[in-house]
Amino acid sequence: MTSSSMPTRPFNLRLWFAIGSFATIALICVFTAFWVSDFLTRSLLERESEVSQEFMESIIGGDGGVVFRDDGPGPGSLNLVLLDFANHIISMPGMLRVNIHAKTHRILWSTETQLVGKTFENNEELDEALGGERVVELGNLPDPKPEHVGLGDSGRFIEAYIPIRLDQGRGSVAGVVEYYKRPLGLDSAIQNGRRVVWSGAALAAIVLFAALYWIVQKGAQLIERQQQNMARMEAFAAIGQMASAVAHSLRNPMSAIRSSAELFRSQPPDEICQLAGEVIHEVDRMDGYVRDLLAYARAEPYYLQPVDPLKVVDTILAKQSQAIDRFGIKVQTVDGRAGPKKVMADELLLEQALTSVMTNAIEAMPDGGTLGVSIAPGGDKDKIRVEIADSGHGIPAELLDRVAHSYFTTKARGLGLGLVLAKSIIERFGGLLQIASTREVGTTVLVELKSA
Repeated sequence: MTSSSMPTRPFNLRLWFAIGSFATIALICVFTAFWVSDFLTRSLLERESEVSQEFMESIIGGDGGVVFRDDGPGPGSLNLVLLDFANHIISMPGMLRVNIHAKTHRILWSTETQLVGKTFENNEELDEALGGERVVELGNLPDPKPEHVGLGDSGRFIEAYIPIRLDQGRGSVAGVVEYYKRPLGLDSAIQNGRRVVWSGAALAAIVLFAALYWIVQKGAQLIERQQQNMARMEAFAAIGQMASAVAHSLRNPMSAIRSSAELFRSQPPDEICQLAGEVIHEVDRMDGYVRDLLAYARAEPYYLQPVDPLKVVDTILAKQSQAIDRFGIKVQTVDGRAGPKKVMADELLLEQALTSVMTNAIEAMPDGGTLGVSIAPGGDKDKIRVEIADSGHGIPAELLDRVAHSYFTTKARGLGLGLVLAKSIIERFGGLLQIASTREVGTTVLVELKSA
């Protein structure tokens, strides 16, 4: 077998959409959650550093020049104003380390005494802070940075470089306060915020995926129904041509047989007449099948006009009176119309459709029963409903969905086209045909048409 003749697996729209959409939505939601979490963290840290800056600048007041005065690397005199400022800073909750830098990059004061007087030229964060920008980030211990040695063994911390401006924050930068502190309440707020963001992203992803999958599911079902209809239409077109040829070929010999039987029945004795009558009856039955085949094989043109359904029902009952009397069937007709009396249909085609339904109902009661026909307003104001009910043995539930499909019948002799033709005709009128059945109770066929 060549590769071109190997059967190909049909494209599974639901599966590939589920995989593709889930992966895409998950990727978008993860990226969004990361971005929002990072933005939330930075916003909270920026706000915390801004509050710290305002607090420090309020402590300094007009003494900024004295606090950050650099007297050189020598021991110098004790700067009491600097010590007072440093004591206020280290009293802030969660402080791990504080370094106070002059504009010359020299550390004027530190909680680590060995750092006092040292200068760190290659410190980008310090350069940014001396340029007037706050620098703040969230880190974790242990950390490989040399300046983080001695902060602790583990845990999260905030590292910040806060520029301190003169004239209560409106003047130039006088110096920089570098501090490390535990996040405490801020860390809890960040964690809660991240939980909310990730939970919201996950919920949004689930809802979005479910909504899109529901839409695709409906679309896939519609496509499958259309494909099934197209397959049936292609099959119908093929068998329609064959049915037309067979039906036309059968009609001529059937006509000859019936004519001969009519002539034969006119001759005595009575037994021969009875046999001839049976031949004529069977020929008529075959002719009915031929008509059904022709009607099924081609969609004949129709003309919608106001039609009284009760008049059509009475006509059918009159034609079926012989069978009704033979089976001992009781007929009950109810006209419950209060508004519109007529429906939009082609009278001949409507008669053909209702004849198929009523013939099935009559044949379902060979031992007698009740045939009920009711005409009443439909579920909508512009609809009229015709119900045809029999008290036969009913249709098994497993067969109920198949009786309105072609070539399926429960009769010993039949083509299985009756209800298919009826359903097709009613739907051409823009109507609806539904079947309900209960074993040992009977079957009801509901036909709903637009009122005239």
